[in-house]
Amino acid sequence: MLSNSFRIVIISALLCLSLSPAHAAIKCWKNRDGIRECGNTIPPEYAQQGHQELNKHGVTMEKAKRAKTREELDRQDQLAALERQKRLILEKQQASDQLLLKSFASADDIILAKQGKLSALKAEIQLRESHIDKLQTNLDKLTTSAADMERRGEKPTEKLLNDITNVKAQIVENERYILSKREEEEKVAEKYDEDLMRYKRLQAAR
Repeated sequence: MLSNSFRIVIISALLCLSLSPAHAAIKCWKNRDGIRECGNTIPPEYAQQGHQELNKHGVTMEKAKRAKTREELDRQDQLAALERQKRLILEKQQASDQLLLKSFASADDIILAKQGKLSALKAEIQLRESHIDKLQTNLDKLTTSAADMERRGEKPTEKLLNDITNVKAQIVENERYILSKREEEEKVAEKYDEDLMRYKRLQAAR
């Protein structure tokens, strides 16, 4: 025996088919109770959900998917943004690889470039270290003079005290500079090592 719900569906479909022009498509959807309904137009409250279109013989011609929710659209936009970001990263990497291959004729050239850069940084550091030695010698003389004056019961002059302060500041400044150059040495060595590995990998891929 047919259920009442199924009878309603059949009757609804038959009425729609009999009342519709021969060429019109019948649209079928489910109402809020889950019961299938059919007609020429879909009620506004069901317009965003999926539906089927039937021809005059009751054969399904098209299935329309339901409209995506706001959350699904947001997720879709996020995924699209991630894909664009991945594509940009890949394009940037490819451009960097091409530049690397054009910049060096061989792996040995990268090694020589690394050595040259590190040698230049080492020379800068040595120059500053030499300058610090001179500043330290000058500071020793100034502090000795101040100590001699104090032993004689004299107060060190303001100029002498200022000179001591200035020389100490110069020593600190040069020590900081040397520290920054040593950090740069590490970064340069790391960069050229990475370039060398990538260069060899790209050459092998060719």
